[in-house]
Amino acid sequence: MDTGVLHGMTIGVTVLAALACGLILAVTPRAWLNDSAHLQRWQSSRWARGMGPMLLGPIIAAAVAVVFTLFMLAPLETGWSAYAPLGGTTFAPGQPNSADRIVSALLLGLVSGATPFLVTADLSVRRLPDRIVIPLSLVALGLLITGSVLGELPMWFASFFAGLIGLVFFTAVHLVGRALRARTMGLGDVKLAFIVFAVPGLFDPWAPALVLVAMMLISGAWALIGAIRAGRVRGVTIAFGPAMLSGMWLGCLFAPILL
Repeated sequence: MDTGVLHGMTIGVTVLAALACGLILAVTPRAWLNDSAHLQRWQSSRWARGMGPMLLGPIIAAAVAVVFTLFMLAPLETGWSAYAPLGGTTFAPGQPNSADRIVSALLLGLVSGATPFLVTADLSVRRLPDRIVIPLSLVALGLLITGSVLGELPMWFASFFAGLIGLVFFTAVHLVGRALRARTMGLGDVKLAFIVFAVPGLFDPWAPALVLVAMMLISGAWALIGAIRAGRVRGVTIAFGPAMLSGMWLGCLFAPILL
């Protein structure tokens, strides 16, 4: 099949997965919020109860899928090889197969579709719903395992270990904060860490480091704005989930260019 058609199908599957995820979440807020007060606050927002979150996910998915396809998959299909005369070995990159394309499209699409709902929930009710984060993390883990077994590219291992290291790091930060009775990050942020660092691992092994820098800069700027608006520094808190997710997507989009 023509590579252009394959690229188009990869982007299309990503967008469709995001649309399906967004549609499910849009019609089931009562199930995944599971709190009458939080549901009331969610429904009081015109943006939250409207089409915005459901439509924003496919837009994110389209942008990310285009970058992933053009910068990550397409260069592997040029057929280039390199010969090492001293070792007498010819090196050639792995060629992405259908599993690499479909599984990566599903992973990027599902996370894209869930992103606007997670951001909106953290801003409106200061909570990253477990009924979104935990199933999404488990599905992401299953897709990474599937990709590593059926796919041909090494990105699956980089993605898995990036997510695992991110989860361990955020867990350690949370536990240290609790031990010192200091405000660091909530358990919802910790549970989200696997996805936030695993997804950019598909783009580049060093992309998670770029994501960490981006989310810290975003959260720092956000905290500064909050302190200025409140006229004080002490006691000002921010929702860290939006910074994590926006840093994740910025890292994915810019990793192929900067790294």
